[in-house]
Amino acid sequence: MEIVLGTYQSYIIPFFNKDGEQKQQLIIHFIKKNRLSISIAVVLFGVYRMFDNITKPPRNLRHIPQASFFGYLNAFIKKVPIAEVADKYTLPASLQSEHGLYVRFDNNGWSVRINNPAIAKQFLIRTDIFPKASVSTDREGTLYGKFAVGPNVAFINGSHWKAQRKVMNPAFHRSMPVNLFGKLTLKLFNTIDASIDKPINFPDMTTRWTLDAIGLAAFGFNFNAICERDNTWVQRYNAIMSNSINPLYLVFPFIDRKLLFMLPKRRQLHEELDEFLAMIRKMIADKRHLLKERNEPNIADREKDLLTLMIEAENEGNGVLTDEELQSNLCIFILAGHDTSSNALSYIAYYLAIHPDIQQKVREEAIQVLGDQPIDFIPTLEQSRQFPYLEMVIKETLRICGPAASMVVRTATKDTELGGVFIPKGTRVSVDIFESHRNHRTWKSPLTFDPERFAPGGEAEKLSKLGTAFLPFSDYARKCIGMNFSLAEQRVFIPMLLRKYEISLPEDSIHKEKIITNGLIILSPKDLYLNFKRLY
Repeated sequence: MEIVLGTYQSYIIPFFNKDGEQKQQLIIHFIKKNRLSISIAVVLFGVYRMFDNITKPPRNLRHIPQASFFGYLNAFIKKVPIAEVADKYTLPASLQSEHGLYVRFDNNGWSVRINNPAIAKQFLIRTDIFPKASVSTDREGTLYGKFAVGPNVAFINGSHWKAQRKVMNPAFHRSMPVNLFGKLTLKLFNTIDASIDKPINFPDMTTRWTLDAIGLAAFGFNFNAICERDNTWVQRYNAIMSNSINPLYLVFPFIDRKLLFMLPKRRQLHEELDEFLAMIRKMIADKRHLLKERNEPNIADREKDLLTLMIEAENEGNGVLTDEELQSNLCIFILAGHDTSSNALSYIAYYLAIHPDIQQKVREEAIQVLGDQPIDFIPTLEQSRQFPYLEMVIKETLRICGPAASMVVRTATKDTELGGVFIPKGTRVSVDIFESHRNHRTWKSPLTFDPERFAPGGEAEKLSKLGTAFLPFSDYARKCIGMNFSLAEQRVFIPMLLRKYEISLPEDSIHKEKIITNGLIILSPKDLYLNFKRLY
């Protein structure tokens, strides 16, 4: 304050009392005497403008409510549980307006987020105006980019996407390896029985089960995770996965590209990924050779792995995928089908454990279909579709605790609008799945676990007429191609599990009051231990 007043008295007041030449000399004298102060002021002003531009949305998005820049970014980097982030930052931002749109800064930069069923439907249908955002340049050379981003169905658009789906649709339509899922479940029972006298880390069990399931069902590779939890391939895969979605490298990808020489541990992870990708390329080459020589074992179509079925679809004239495209798609199948399915199974087990009446109802349905003999049964494909109440439980679990928090971002290809809100060309847009499923404007008592929402004529069916309120697998043209695959895993695993065991939550569980999750992208239950009691 004193500096400001001194400058005002010494220069500004005299300035208005002098003639032109004297004014010029006064200005020169002021600049010479205060050169350092002026330089500092210019630098600080520049820093302020830059800081202001970074911490605030682009000017053409400032008409939309904003989630706290520092609050959300700090939570993202620190891996604060998604429920806490939703309560503090994202849901409040979306509730500032009737349309439910808000903007936030995360690993996608500034993006508009949707939390409104009608607008979500409008957005998902318009794939011509809102194609998937190109992230290959941003992620090129990073651990995540090398593993997940590439010429695969999750990220490509237009004719390229349609050509790949033409090959994949027959494969996913024919593949439904329920017998494989059943056999892996029997193997898991042995692991559970070996530790049944104490609480069991259930996500650890389901993570191992789904890794074996996706490896065998996707490309015929056995990780053998159920029986050997720490073998080389399991350790390699787990290291790659846990580190590829490290928030620090997602927000600042240049570190993963340019500074590896300073990060030996990170460099080692890239080498581990190179080994993993080499294994997949070998599986592709071997499978092509087997099918060319017609040496593939004669097994039912639905039990064949997806790689086999895709190559067969090529041979039947449905198109051709390069080895690079096959590799990229197998990686995205693993990424999308491993942790997400594992977490879905864990969440179902949790909600069944804290709702014994619902657990018993699912068990009775399983016994009705599979019988009450005290022996293990693997459901047939037809039987796996005869569990209507289990289907309601699965859907309610995916609503209240879906394993994915949001969708891949899309980019507006022209100036447009969503729900009457102007969206400029080039804006990145996505749907918040987690927040949409917990929005009290949409769902009644959204934090209450209630499978009856999904009964015929229930709340979910009524909401479907108003827009897209339930979207754990996205919807419309870009709906997850592996949706039925994931649901089949759950329809086999849960009935077999409940016929054999009664599940309960330990008295000292950290989840006694509510489920506690990890992650802001893929949501997993933290340290979920369950008690198991054998029924036969």
